[in-house]
Amino acid sequence: MQINIGDKVKFLNETGGGKVTRILDAKTVIVLNDEDEFEIPTLKKDLVVITSQAEGNSSASHSLTTTKSVTTSAKSEPLKVQKEDIYFAFVPKAGYDITSSPLDLYLINDTNSILLYNFFNQNGERFEGITTGNIDPNSKILLTEFDQKNLGNLSAFNFQILYYQAGNFSPKAPINKTVKIPAIKFFKSSSYKLTDYFHEQVILYKLTADNIEQKLDELSQKDFKKIIREKEGETTKIKSPKLNPKTNILEVDLHINKLIDSVTGFSNADILNFQMDKFHEVLRDNESNKGKKIVFIHGIGNGTLKQKVLTELKRKYKRHSSQDASFKEYGYGATLVTIK
Repeated sequence: MQINIGDKVKFLNETGGGKVTRILDAKTVIVLNDEDEFEIPTLKKDLVVITSQAEGNSSASHSLTTTKSVTTSAKSEPLKVQKEDIYFAFVPKAGYDITSSPLDLYLINDTNSILLYNFFNQNGERFEGITTGNIDPNSKILLTEFDQKNLGNLSAFNFQILYYQAGNFSPKAPINKTVKIPAIKFFKSSSYKLTDYFHEQVILYKLTADNIEQKLDELSQKDFKKIIREKEGETTKIKSPKLNPKTNILEVDLHINKLIDSVTGFSNADILNFQMDKFHEVLRDNESNKGKKIVFIHGIGNGTLKQKVLTELKRKYKRHSSQDASFKEYGYGATLVTIK
């Protein structure tokens, strides 16, 4: 018999009843007795449901939040589908366009065990604790939320999960999994799917995935964009640098609309990465052309691309000389590099 948190129940073997406040395991729940307001562990088989609580109105599950990014308290909600899988999902907020909405991040426990979890953001070797707690069997819990402006900066998530059941139990191996998030997924409507767990379309990741599924989720952003273009039949054309016949200088315009025909689905971070990939590619292709002059046209804008170019020249290409390109020819938004 399916019993969820919030259900009004009646005792079969004695008088009275109460409200289900927690699920201990697949067979046992905690009932808040109506008569004396004591919580009583009770077998599900000894209860009958009088009123079923609608999904979404269950009691809160305890969660410790440790960063400012968590602005909503964790809430646990009952599910109807029973499997033995664990997921997390990005859920758009109501009232927003699906590809421009802030997102709620949920952990989904589709097992018969209580889960003890830790959730971290990961940047390189650095881990940032976001929240920790437990989640009842067959339920979902809100971990944190993300503003639209921060989605393009996501790196990777790390989950540590332990299984627990009261009574006889065959211990399962804990989960310690890092999942990389291709930022482009959040801006493609095709990434959002209907599932058993939400009324709206969501982006769903399986934490209990096998190795093949995990590798698919960890595709690089470049590979992911290539697959998207192939699937959707996009005819995006990458443009080549041009040689100025008068000066014999190779001119590379790094403005994104000069490099590629379409940036549909690209975040600001994706665009900058694409521009810098082109910058590195040109220098690699010309590293043996001693004396070759290359002008990188980066524009002025907010200076992000220019500063990135100058930083890379100082860090990776010290042996080459660089200076501002001719103001007369290129204005104030170009850098001249001479291959040494």
